[in-house]
Amino acid sequence: MSSLSKYRASYKRNRQVRRLYARINELPQSTVREELLAIAQRHEFGER
Repeated sequence: MSSLSKYRASYKRNRQVRRLYARINELPQSTVREELLAIAQRHEFGER
């Protein structure tokens, strides 16, 4: 994989993560929101 394709893949993944967290943070404060944040963080840190 070339440097450019690695950069583009990383950029795309980071953009998707930012969008996911933005969507979760738009939700009203609740246990569901907190659980979604916990799941997203486990998934994000588990794949790295």
